[in-house]
Amino acid sequence: MNPKERRRAQYPDNSYGASNGLDSNAEHPFLTPRGLRLQMQGSRVDSVVPMSMPEYQVLPNESLPVELIQNIDPFDFDHGNSDPVINLLPSAKFPRPESLSARPLTPYFQTQLVDQRQSPSLLAIGRLFIQYHADPRYELASGSAWITGRNTIATCAHNVYDFTNKLWSRALQFHAGYDYYSPRPEWVCRVKRCYIPRGYLANPAVNDDIAICEVDRDIADIVGASIPIRPVEKNDFFDRNAIAIVGYPASSAFDFGNQMWQSVGDYLFGQNAGGDTDYAPAMATSFGGGASGCPWLVKEPFTGEYVAVGVTSGHAKLRYRRGESNLMSLVSPFFGPRLMQRLETERVHHDFV
Repeated sequence: MNPKERRRAQYPDNSYGASNGLDSNAEHPFLTPRGLRLQMQGSRVDSVVPMSMPEYQVLPNESLPVELIQNIDPFDFDHGNSDPVINLLPSAKFPRPESLSARPLTPYFQTQLVDQRQSPSLLAIGRLFIQYHADPRYELASGSAWITGRNTIATCAHNVYDFTNKLWSRALQFHAGYDYYSPRPEWVCRVKRCYIPRGYLANPAVNDDIAICEVDRDIADIVGASIPIRPVEKNDFFDRNAIAIVGYPASSAFDFGNQMWQSVGDYLFGQNAGGDTDYAPAMATSFGGGASGCPWLVKEPFTGEYVAVGVTSGHAKLRYRRGESNLMSLVSPFFGPRLMQRLETERVHHDFV
């Protein structure tokens, strides 16, 4: 009996992977293009329930208690002469982004397993296996991606291009609706070609961290599901709508990416790279490594269909100048007109052999 069959026999109700709580010192990884770097971080996982997405729900405009904000000045490094917060666009719920460092972000998100039987359209989301090294004996990296069209998938650019070493990935394989413990046949395809914004080759900025890939099968027809990309006009979209990040975080806290997870969290702030660049949205979540390429989802109000309004790039930085990572948040490119134009007119192609 192979490991997959043995696990199904042990857990006939498909309950393996559920958790009512995780140790506060659970390992949680950084997102890196070349694998996982573990970092200690606490997280909490709720029990397994079918995924339910609010439809364009207006979120309450709440902030931390006034007394808490007044008593905390995390930027007073120089006894009253500290630098101001720069390159951050506050959200409606957190008008003072610096107040977010006063407490863990755990109350601001909920993370749970996805019951794919209740959400068949989410079968468009899958796990992406990535070969970086020429020697096949090296372990594959993994990320997430989703079906956007008949034979196209989307993910983040750093899953297909390693900026550190200036090398393209050697091969990528996409498993739609991946569930290690499911008895159903797997839907698998290989990436044949991809394109990314040309600017990413010179500077791996968050707002260019997206890739559209052509695959070797009509995967949307085979799976019967796809999730189109929906452009966003302004950052207040994230203030007004609940966003779900869905995919395959790969740490031990998430069963090493063997099943699909969702995380619904608050919009924290917009982060920009300077100048007149768009503000990339940052959301509270417990996701880490393996979540690179996860779609950020909402439901269209009239059709009830899922659309993607973001893609996971990496951990957000609360204090941009000092470069401190907040490991309970993720950031996405801003899916605005400028990114859509770069994908159309300022892109570079790469073919995979």
